[in-house]
Amino acid sequence: MFVLTLNKKKSGKVVSAIIVVAFLVGIGFGVKNLFFKNQETGTGSKVNLKMKTTQEMAEYIISKGYTVDLQSAQVKEVRIPKKFDAEFENFNRKINKTDNLSLEKYKNDKVNKWTFAITDYDVKDKTATAVLLIKKDKLIGAYLLQHPEGTAHPLQKNSIRGDILG
Repeated sequence: MFVLTLNKKKSGKVVSAIIVVAFLVGIGFGVKNLFFKNQETGTGSKVNLKMKTTQEMAEYIISKGYTVDLQSAQVKEVRIPKKFDAEFENFNRKINKTDNLSLEKYKNDKVNKWTFAITDYDVKDKTATAVLLIKKDKLIGAYLLQHPEGTAHPLQKNSIRGDILG
């Protein structure tokens, strides 16, 4: 059994110590979220960036609010540019809006570009394809390709209209 008796001087020190510890724990959580935000969505739910099967890829796209045609899946190898021009920087910013992904550290790398037809795209007179960029079974980029103009948008259903308008 443990008994703790405190007088006024000791209780003030204990309360101060508890406040300091709580503050440091809070800072620790803030630092964790700052450095590990690629693993979480804006809602705080975990995002699985490991993708070995087309089913896992489809589930990721579904988690973004779209329905995909799994039989439309196609893959081809592409190379990320060695140097990003202004247009590719803009493209990378759109990719970054999807789970904070970035192609920055994959410059000049070959990656697999997976495409899936979106079956419930609801922008008038347009269709869309979900594109996932995979390197060694890890998702490194995701975006929505709108047709017929071929413009890229973040792969997040609630952000598409804002991205088109803004």
